[in-house]
Amino acid sequence: MQNNDTNHIIHAIKQVCQTRQITCLHAIESGSRAWGFASPDSDYDVRLLYCQQADWYLSLFDGKDTFEFIQNDLLAVPFDIGGWDIKKALQLLYKSNAVIFEWLHSPIVYEQKTDLTTELQALSIDYFQPITVFHHYRGMAKNAGSNLDFTAPIRLKKFFYLLRALLAAKWISTIHTPPPVIMRQMLELVDQEVQTEILALIDIKRMQDESYIHQLSPLMISAIESLRASIENPTFAETQISNIAPLNALYRSVVRSI
Repeated sequence: MQNNDTNHIIHAIKQVCQTRQITCLHAIESGSRAWGFASPDSDYDVRLLYCQQADWYLSLFDGKDTFEFIQNDLLAVPFDIGGWDIKKALQLLYKSNAVIFEWLHSPIVYEQKTDLTTELQALSIDYFQPITVFHHYRGMAKNAGSNLDFTAPIRLKKFFYLLRALLAAKWISTIHTPPPVIMRQMLELVDQEVQTEILALIDIKRMQDESYIHQLSPLMISAIESLRASIENPTFAETQISNIAPLNALYRSVVRSI
């Protein structure tokens, strides 16, 4: 059942698409709400794949293929919509962009062309390059943890951003598939005792605002250091980049259907 926030978001998506004269192909939630550790005051981060009107693709020079719309008074928390044109999205998929994998598998879907999404999800596996996506998450982990001092209380939000990035990097280096969007689905990578404490922290964050400060336990600090060490020197088998023809065919079918 859709709640009021969801209804407002779906209505906002339709308005934004109408104003920009674009067609929504796939609209999802990104960020902490999709990852499964939102606070009551977490922002809504709505992300779209869309297509333009047909003539846009026949222009001599490429037009702007992204947009961002922010509205702070629509809901009780900040709300923004960002999007990529389908051509850009497919180019990024070909390059094994980590974000496009997340968008295609978000557990929170506001609108989609189901057949197209299903085809994209199936195609995406052929373009997954483990080392490329691994470096994305390891870089996120380094950025998220660069200024954290675990001997003192830290914002729980920052801890979860670090933890998810570390888990995602370890998932890729050990399982060699795109990491799940929902963080708790990656907890099999850590010991049961650590899993239990992480789930308890998720419950705490669910009830606290984004500014909540928490002192991590020695167990959790040790788990973070262990995850960091586990992704320092990964080995990856060489993979072949898949033929671009299927993506070209999908792109042409989308444009021809406008």
